[in-house]
Amino acid sequence: MTEYPNLLSRLLLRRGFASQFAFPITDSRKLTRRLEILERLLPRPRPRHLEPLTAPIVVAGLPRTGSTWLQTLLCAHPDVAYITHLTHHFPTCFRAANLVTGLLGIDAKGERFIGDSVVHSLKSPSEGTLFWGEWLGWDPACLTYDPVRLADLGPGTIRDVHDTLSRVVALFGPGKRFFTKNPAFIPYVPALSGLFPDARIIHLVRDPRPTANSMIKLLRACRTQLATVKASGRPLSMRLDDFVPYPRLPRLAEYVGRFGADDVRATARLWRDAALFMEDLAPSLPNLLTVRFESVLADPAGSVARILEFCRLSPLPADNPAMAALYARTGKVAHVNDYGDYALVADICREAMARLGYDPDRPAGNVGAAGAAAFRRLL
Repeated sequence: MTEYPNLLSRLLLRRGFASQFAFPITDSRKLTRRLEILERLLPRPRPRHLEPLTAPIVVAGLPRTGSTWLQTLLCAHPDVAYITHLTHHFPTCFRAANLVTGLLGIDAKGERFIGDSVVHSLKSPSEGTLFWGEWLGWDPACLTYDPVRLADLGPGTIRDVHDTLSRVVALFGPGKRFFTKNPAFIPYVPALSGLFPDARIIHLVRDPRPTANSMIKLLRACRTQLATVKASGRPLSMRLDDFVPYPRLPRLAEYVGRFGADDVRATARLWRDAALFMEDLAPSLPNLLTVRFESVLADPAGSVARILEFCRLSPLPADNPAMAALYARTGKVAHVNDYGDYALVADICREAMARLGYDPDRPAGNVGAAGAAAFRRLL
């Protein structure tokens, strides 16, 4: 159930929450134009007042690996800044949007359309797909792999990335570290490491057997929600007949054409390819930490402490009640999953599983020996 702090929030946000998607797709041009007028009237932060991005934190991992929950844990740190859902919906006027909603107390809190027990609000962290999609040239309807390096972006895009994200961070106050995660990031890690040479990159992995199944669940939820939004009659900001929420790895189009996007043989191969893709990159990424989500589930407080140390963020007090509550909720879900084909997934991913410390012959979620040396500082 969606919660609204006041009647105005309910009136303004109810339809929007019902139309949520993997990224904003409903047409909000009228409201955006009004907010853009206010944005132009606001004093623009002077360059000397904007702090340069220092060692941003980037989480790259396949969909359904627990990245949203890891994001929740890390973004609870007082020194972390991020793109919120509100900022994501209004990329050209996010300062005005934050000002208006703050003055009027407008917000909403509810479960994601995926039905995965994850609750978000206007102020919670977002994947920022509209921002990254524009900068990196993403086409949600295209499945082909398009490798992007820093040189492909051009100086104008590079300046826009740093200027925009500095203004996002400024919303949180001075001295903050920028955090971002997106399940589409893996093929673009070379470009991101070029944009942010001092970035702390976290490669989040999860046992491929539940992951491959859960990716199909996500695909079906996206297709159902897209049909629901289109049937509602609300104007859309783009023409979109289908959306496959998987990263555009080199062989994605081949797997979808051969097996179908909703086949575990395709998603298992994507898990394998993503693991090997990151292994190939590892020698060129000195600040890479590979984290198994099973480690976070087993010891959330200890895992977060090690991740914060890697990110060079100050440790959190052991008696922090807000974090204690988050740690207690880690792994607790209200939904039930019905997954299968574990033996098939294990056979496809066997070699990559062993490299990451998963035993394909033991029950899902069991973590064995540490992974290959290429995966530095495996957690």
